[in-house]
Amino acid sequence: MQQYTLNITNREVTGRGVARRLRASGKIPASLYGQGNARSITVAAVDFRDLNREIGGGAALVELTDEKGDTALCLVQDVQYHAVKSTIDHIDFQEVERGQAFNTKIPVQLVGEADCIGVKNDGGVLDHKTLEIDIRCRPSKLPEHVEADVSALAVGDALTIADLPVIEDVDYLGEPKQVIVSVQHPTVAAEPIEDEVEEVAADEVPATKVSDDEGESDDDSSEGDK
Repeated sequence: MQQYTLNITNREVTGRGVARRLRASGKIPASLYGQGNARSITVAAVDFRDLNREIGGGAALVELTDEKGDTALCLVQDVQYHAVKSTIDHIDFQEVERGQAFNTKIPVQLVGEADCIGVKNDGGVLDHKTLEIDIRCRPSKLPEHVEADVSALAVGDALTIADLPVIEDVDYLGEPKQVIVSVQHPTVAAEPIEDEVEEVAADEVPATKVSDDEGESDDDSSEGDK
C-alpha cells in the first residue's frame, strides 16, 4: 500500500486558548498516541487538507516527521470538526509498530452496482448496511479498502463479511454473518381508489324521480295555504 508523509511540530503548551490561537494561525492542534505515552503536536491545516485529498477516504498509514527529524508511523484515528464552520478542531494520531499486527477499520467499497441483477431487472434497492469493517494486519499489509461485488445479487439476497474476498495476511474481525449489503424489494405505491369509491357510491344510491302527481299535490297544498 502507499504510505504518506506529514510534517509535525511538538508543542509543550496546551489549553483552549493555545488551541484557538493555533487555529487562527492556520494550524491544527493534535495528539499522538502510542508506545505507552502521548504527546501534543501541531499540524499545518493546509498540509493536512492536502493529505486528506491524496488519501481519498481509504485506510492509510502516515509517517509523521517532527522538527528534530524523529518519525512515527501512524493511523489517523479521529478528526474532530467544528459544528458550524466545518473546519478541523483537533486530530488524534495512533502510532503503530512496524512489523507488528494491529487492529483498525477499512471502508467497504461496492462494485458492480450498475450490473446488479436485483436492481437492474427487478427494480430492487441496494441497502449498504456496513460501511466499514474491523480488520487485523501488519502495517505493510494494510489495504486501502475491501471490495464487495454486488453484481450477482437478486432481490432478497445479501453479502456478509464471510462473502468478502480473501486479502492476503488480513483477518476480518467482525461476525461472519454480519450483513454488508443487501437488495431490498422495491417499494410499490398504493393505487388511488377515490374514483372507485365514487363509482360504488353512485351505484348504491339511485337517483330519485319525482312523479307528476306528487308535483301537483305540492302545488295544491301551496294554493290552499295562501
